[in-house]
Amino acid sequence: MTGGEAKMFEEAVRSHGPLVSRICSSYEARPALAEELVQDTFSALWRALLRFRGEASLRTFVARIAHNTCVSHVRRESRVTHADLEPETPSDLPGPEEEAGRSLARKRLLEAVRKLPIGQRQVVTLHLEGFSDPEVADALGLTPGNVAVRLTRARERLRRLMGVAA
Repeated sequence: MTGGEAKMFEEAVRSHGPLVSRICSSYEARPALAEELVQDTFSALWRALLRFRGEASLRTFVARIAHNTCVSHVRRESRVTHADLEPETPSDLPGPEEEAGRSLARKRLLEAVRKLPIGQRQVVTLHLEGFSDPEVADALGLTPGNVAVRLTRARERLRRLMGVAA
């Protein structure tokens, strides 16, 4: 890797690290495993930068790598039974300084998003991160029309999961 690619990697981690963390957390509820996914994503990014041609934004490129890493994790996890799930500890709970209502709503939304099928979860997560439909389409290799359909279906399912009337 050249010095320019190393600088691009550093910039990607600095600028898009929080995005990667949120994407990974939307796929994995256990904080330790979500952090492991973040590290796996950055490892994959390091290897993938040689292929980055600038056709999409670096943000979209990073998001796609994060989603691909997380989807692989979900597929692996679905084949494994977890007898040793870690119980929720007080350190996993929100601190007292957080607004209780806002924190609870965010937690409920994240739990509902995790229950969506992977295709819908990907679209919703990127949409919540502020990606436009064309950016989501580019990141996931879909058409903008397919993104709109998945987003509509995901919203309907989220309403049902969260008990919200349409």
